[in-house]
Amino acid sequence: MTEPYAVPVPRGYRVGAWEVREPIATGAFGSVYAAHRTDGADDEGSAGDTGGADGTGGDLPQTAALKFLPTGTGTPRQLAHLRDLIEREVELLRRLRQPRLIRMYETLTVDDPANSRLDGATVLVLERAEGSLSALLRATPRPPAGPVLLAQVCAGLAQLHRAGWVHGDLKPANVLLMADGSVRLADFNMAAEMEGTHAYTPAFSTPDYTPPELLWSEIGERGRRIRPSADVWAFGVLAHLVLTGSFPLPGGTPTARRDAAIAYARGTHELRLSPELPSAWREIVRACLTRTHADRIGTDALLRRVTGVTGGMTGGASGLARFSLRRPRARPRRKVLAAAAAGLVALTALGYGVVRWADDGREPVAGPRPGGTASVAAASYGAAELRTDRDVPPAYRRLIVDTAHECGHKEVSPALIAAMLKVESDFDPDLADPDKNEYGIARWTPSVLRWWMNADGAPDKTVPRPPFPPAESIPAMGRYLCWITPHLDAGLRGDRRVLIALSYRTSYKKVNDAGGVPPKYRDYADRVAHRLKEYTPSGGK
Repeated sequence: MTEPYAVPVPRGYRVGAWEVREPIATGAFGSVYAAHRTDGADDEGSAGDTGGADGTGGDLPQTAALKFLPTGTGTPRQLAHLRDLIEREVELLRRLRQPRLIRMYETLTVDDPANSRLDGATVLVLERAEGSLSALLRATPRPPAGPVLLAQVCAGLAQLHRAGWVHGDLKPANVLLMADGSVRLADFNMAAEMEGTHAYTPAFSTPDYTPPELLWSEIGERGRRIRPSADVWAFGVLAHLVLTGSFPLPGGTPTARRDAAIAYARGTHELRLSPELPSAWREIVRACLTRTHADRIGTDALLRRVTGVTGGMTGGASGLARFSLRRPRARPRRKVLAAAAAGLVALTALGYGVVRWADDGREPVAGPRPGGTASVAAASYGAAELRTDRDVPPAYRRLIVDTAHECGHKEVSPALIAAMLKVESDFDPDLADPDKNEYGIARWTPSVLRWWMNADGAPDKTVPRPPFPPAESIPAMGRYLCWITPHLDAGLRGDRRVLIALSYRTSYKKVNDAGGVPPKYRDYADRVAHRLKEYTPSGGK
């Protein structure tokens, strides 16, 4: 295992009818492992409760993907979030069996009192995938069989909506490709069942695929109201990306594209689709990306249009199978599959999707074939902004990079956040300094963390108790840094990025009063400056 796994499970560990094999992916709060069925699953030494949730019984495959979620440990707040998301996914997968949805075979609970990190964990036993759309798009932008793939995605949405559910987080990472080349929709942590015209989901989503009406929607006690039209918008974005290699709204970051979506919805900007978008798809994408939900095309009508331009290729897998395995002659099939596996970012969801609720990468539920290549994608994520040949742990790169992108101030960069985490804790998620009352990878004081731990800006009513996981600590650090930045006076002496870090360690008032680096904190400033230079790629600042 080349990176720390949120839920470490040793090879050969038995849970229910399954024996854990190689790791597939991880995030800050959950991990996915390949597994094989074993004979004598009820023999002594099996650590899991085999009570399958869906009555599959003997209909289990020989291989599967096991998603371990630590529902037996953590703070009450963390567990409440985690269990809510698990319940959403499990409820949908128990009730819906559709050919375009990833299949869940059973759910298990680990019963292993001798292992405190695993005892009580929830395990979802899921259909094993070959790769993800996000991986294939990185390997082959604008794939020739893109229309076939989109037709199957659209069919999956239609199946969901007809059953009365909204996906709520459609994006390339949540579109999985099976060994036969067919498509499955996955990751239903944000899914919700319709109640009349609306459903209710957690108030977080992936900005690039979120319709503008939800970017400023009110959030009630039950979460955010969402309609099937939100999935239709996401499909329009996905179709534009697959067919042109670019997003339909301008901007070099998710934050910039989010602002462009808001401007478009308010009528101050027009929708300018890429000239590379095939003419047959242009009106389909426009019908998905309307300014208001009321004008957006319905799912059944969308499926009819997509079926019309693809010749009805929503059911068969053969065309997509040829796409998923075929590359230019200079790249043998073996290398193609390795590239797809390396690009599969299943790890991004496990930390973000389960706890952090944000940005691109809440987990697909299954991963690549064996080979240990999933860590390659983590190690290279955000390479243009954060060097890949230094000691930033791959497991935290996406958290760091995406946290920086959520702030509109350019000084709050991935390199700055990484430098601060290095200086504060040496990237130690389990840091505990009771004498200073500081804990976790970002050295949070509990009474301060309560003000920055929630993405909606509302402080917790009670002071949180450690441990503070990276998926909570790092985004909170980004929010605090983003708030600090405009409070620093203009004209201060020194690198403004280092002064932001100093303000985190002390306060922006002390930095302003000193006109720069307070003498007491020169050593801290020097260490941050050193790491900042070390982590910034050549050509960056």
